[in-house]
Amino acid sequence: MLRTVTGLRDTNGTLYADELEIRLGEGLVLVTGRALTLSVREFELLVAMARRTGAVITREELYDSVWGGDLRSGDRSVDVYVSKLRGKLEAASPDRSFIHTHPGFGYRFQPQPARGAATRRSSAKVAPKAKARTDASHRSRNLHIPTISA
Repeated sequence: MLRTVTGLRDTNGTLYADELEIRLGEGLVLVTGRALTLSVREFELLVAMARRTGAVITREELYDSVWGGDLRSGDRSVDVYVSKLRGKLEAASPDRSFIHTHPGFGYRFQPQPARGAATRRSSAKVAPKAKARTDASHRSRNLHIPTISA
């Protein structure tokens, strides 16, 4: 059963989800206006998940949708490609989390702020500059540098 969830717009062959623009006819994904390089499988996987934004999709459903056919026991193709896709999306937009794992159930596509994104920004303060020592007490006393006389 396919669900339509707010946050995804489909306009003339283009899906919009948060800061993602997925151009179906061109096989192109833009993140905040910048093109994202995806393989054909990664693109198809993103489209399959984005069309069901907010819904948990099983590995079997994703395999059938992207590869066609039944997922064989022990086949980790879906997991590998989800991992690659997640890495690329989060590298392009580090303060966002797009793909969420539901162990034992599947994956959910739903753009939202990454965990700790606000704390990462606030903890990225610059450390205070260390005071420069003006005395020679911190220098090694056992250092001997011979001078060369001409």
